[in-house]
Amino acid sequence: MASAAPASAAGSAFVTVTAKVSIAIGVVATLYAAVQVIAAWILLGQLDTDAVLGFLATQPIPWPVLWVLTHLTTITAAFLAICIAFLMVSVGLLRRRAWGWWGFVLFMVVGAAVNFAGIAAIDATFSWVQALPSQPELEQAKAELAALRMLTLATLWVSTLVFAVLHGLVVWQLCRRDVRAEFGMTRTPR
Repeated sequence: MASAAPASAAGSAFVTVTAKVSIAIGVVATLYAAVQVIAAWILLGQLDTDAVLGFLATQPIPWPVLWVLTHLTTITAAFLAICIAFLMVSVGLLRRRAWGWWGFVLFMVVGAAVNFAGIAAIDATFSWVQALPSQPELEQAKAELAALRMLTLATLWVSTLVFAVLHGLVVWQLCRRDVRAEFGMTRTPR
């Protein structure tokens, strides 16, 4: 029985520190996202959208890029909503609410998966740029871009794997029996 108390205290400290750090990240991310929404609303409100879309329609742009360019305000608003949700589940984690635990675990798992999807999106962007019609004066830039692509992808893979391991360790710690007990969960999550 004496050995259970230190484990519970360690679990409690882990949850508290994780939640407080996540709240700080959530506040900064929410403020950043709010500035993005305001900037998108102001800047795109002053832009002749029809002229830009008309120009883009004449270019060989992949549909995902065109979709992103035509939905910038919606994307920034969605990012703000996600940041607010992360902040809320972080507060729930600090207050030892079961919904905070589930939400935080979900954010950790989905966050790791989204990082891997981001690698594919960035690689596709590099492929699209390199597939643009060749121009003699840009051959040096294309060679540099190929090297930059390899460096970027290597960096992305390393950082994505590091964050996936970090997220996995956080989830593993949160799934320990003594930590789950702090949230009123006595059974193993499925």
